[in-house]
Amino acid sequence: MQQPLVSVIVPIYKVEPYLRRCIDSIVNQTYTNLEIILVDDGSPDGCPAICDEYAAKDNRIVVIHKENGGLSDARNAGLDICKGEYISFVDSDDWIADCFIEVLVKSIQDSNAEISICNYTHTSSSYSATIKINEIHKTVLSPTEAVKKLWSEEETTFVTAWGKIYKSNLWKELRYPKGLIHEDEYTSYILLYSAKKTVHIDIPIYYYYQRSDSIMAGVRPCSIRVLKARWERYEYFKKNQEKDLVTLCLNTLCWDLLFAYNQVKTEKKIICGFNDANDILKKYRVSVRDFEKISCRITYHLAALKLFAAVPSLYLFYRKIFPTHLREI
Repeated sequence: MQQPLVSVIVPIYKVEPYLRRCIDSIVNQTYTNLEIILVDDGSPDGCPAICDEYAAKDNRIVVIHKENGGLSDARNAGLDICKGEYISFVDSDDWIADCFIEVLVKSIQDSNAEISICNYTHTSSSYSATIKINEIHKTVLSPTEAVKKLWSEEETTFVTAWGKIYKSNLWKELRYPKGLIHEDEYTSYILLYSAKKTVHIDIPIYYYYQRSDSIMAGVRPCSIRVLKARWERYEYFKKNQEKDLVTLCLNTLCWDLLFAYNQVKTEKKIICGFNDANDILKKYRVSVRDFEKISCRITYHLAALKLFAAVPSLYLFYRKIFPTHLREI
């Protein structure tokens, strides 16, 4: 039986020292029916030549040379031309175990799922572990169970674009937002909620390599840069009348908005997706009112949120008294 075609999209920009390792790991997969899309996002180093070199040797490789538009734009360029029944993303400074595609495709087929997710290893070397495929443990998740993982210790595993295989139909009308960091935050919840089933396998077969000069280097994992994405996630589940997921959104979003409001007021920060401090405060008050509607009782947590909605400046004094009590964004 013919293997389904898998499109592997690799966005590439200024990764010349790492690119061959990444491409080699894809070319040498045990699963061979691949469309490997290398998207040169206007890289000013030797990456374009390396891409063309590999394409000349392997007819499965397609190269896109384009003007620099950022990570989202590069991934979108790959999505626009890919032909696979399945889609996977590999960042160009990372690499994958030789069984990555085989294991994830088998898991998605065996479980009749639309997304397959593996664990990852955070590493600073080129070491790849020996994987025992017969010892894989799989967990099949419903849409709401998969989305709830975004508030768990496994958040990174579930929120990132990489480390996964998707049925291509999930991307039919979905693309990454251009020019934004944390672009995964804008899409992951939609993908997980749209998939009828998501299967998670507990082996680390994706190797994540964070360079000192990478986009994410020095960026706090939860920063005000993700506030617009978190607000959109809340509105999405509110529209879909998912009370449990709305509650999870509001548990953190209220505090995130309040913190952002005071950041804008005191430090004159500009936050993507919001006009000014008053716009943030308005959305904060909407969030608190919605939180109160779905809460069974008034807790200390909700009482504090209501107080700060009335007098937001009190939050600054609260933080002086309890500097570590609330999660900063």
